[in-house]
Amino acid sequence: MSIDNLVTTSELSERVGRVTLNRPEKLNALNKAMLRAVPEAIRDCAEYDVLIVDAAGDAFTAGADLDEAQAESEEAGLYQEMTRATREFEGLVIGQLHGYVIGGGFEWTLSFDLRYAADDTTFQMTESEVGLPISNASTQYLPLLIGGARARELVYTCRELPATEAEEVGLLNGVFPEEELAEEVRAVADDIVENKSQVALQLNKKGFNNAFPVEDVLEFETVLGDLANADSTEEINW
Repeated sequence: MSIDNLVTTSELSERVGRVTLNRPEKLNALNKAMLRAVPEAIRDCAEYDVLIVDAAGDAFTAGADLDEAQAESEEAGLYQEMTRATREFEGLVIGQLHGYVIGGGFEWTLSFDLRYAADDTTFQMTESEVGLPISNASTQYLPLLIGGARARELVYTCRELPATEAEEVGLLNGVFPEEELAEEVRAVADDIVENKSQVALQLNKKGFNNAFPVEDVLEFETVLGDLANADSTEEINW
């Protein structure tokens, strides 16, 4: 199945599905059409216990499509819907990452339940370079995963984070040679559906999500985004 051919879904087994970003000629840069298609694709896969998210081509995603004129407030809402759809998926969402994982795309992966990457993967938060605050609940997710000091460093300096270091600091659950990545991720997915209680997994995911509610975070990040695009801070009602 495909959604405007920009995001495709497929069945790997009766209980394991896949969502694939499919704009390889643009390094899967996230334009509005893709941002709308991703949540729809995730929700269309509600029948599966595990959902693997991967991407076609040389990169998982280069982040926002800077060639497309975008209304910032609308774009922020579209990114947030990707995070909501990921959290609302009752099964587990596993990221199979490679190449570049940049900006808003990087933010989105923080809401995945598990993340695995090829050994040549590079992560980067570029928002401070382009004049935007981070979003997608990243103000909470990133320090929760890797600690406050490292989170601030990545956001403030926009430096590249290689996969090996990303694993060391707790961002990734595993790093593999690119040619082995898909097989290794599939093995994790198969083990989950064959050997684990799906009821327990769903309840545990609900527990983790409840311990970390995001709606207030998303709302405040929207305010920060409005501030970044306002002519004056007087336009913002704090």
